[in-house]
Amino acid sequence: MKFRLPLLTCLLVGASLLATLCPFLTDALVYDRQAVLGGDWWRLFTAPLVHFSGSHLGWNLLVFGVAGWAVEAAEYRFFWLVCALACGLPGPIYLLIAPELARYGGLSGVATAAVVFFCACSLFKLPKNRRIWLAILVLTGVKIAVEAVGGASVFVHSNEVSFRVLPSVHVVGYLGAIAVAFVCQACSRAWGCIS
Repeated sequence: MKFRLPLLTCLLVGASLLATLCPFLTDALVYDRQAVLGGDWWRLFTAPLVHFSGSHLGWNLLVFGVAGWAVEAAEYRFFWLVCALACGLPGPIYLLIAPELARYGGLSGVATAAVVFFCACSLFKLPKNRRIWLAILVLTGVKIAVEAVGGASVFVHSNEVSFRVLPSVHVVGYLGAIAVAFVCQACSRAWGCIS
């Protein structure tokens, strides 16, 4: 097995750490509805780099780091697209349909997307472990549903600041990853050009 540095995973983990260590970056990158409406449009896409507590950052980096590394080590293509969708879609969606949401941040939607993308691609590439990949996909969906119904995060808890989980970010990550994995598989079967 050859070692490959997971560049995209390292880039997003590093950017999240930098945003956390530099409060001025946190303030400049977080989704802030009023700032976006005032012209700070980049916040729509940089919000996933911002975290509101050590627990929030820790869980997101752990899950994304492991899943992203696995995706890149397995050389599943189009992970960049999965990350772009998970980073780029929630902000504009919230701006359009959630005027009550003043602030948002966190890599959890991207982490969800990485887990789902790895499992969905593995369904096609490693069919002998199909039950494992399906179980993880189902359990991830159950976690999202529990958070949506309960209004609280299953893993992240913080006494430092008050924040609420946004299951819709996880849904966007989940669906985007499934879509990319299935389109890649369909193209691969049709033209034999995408692995």
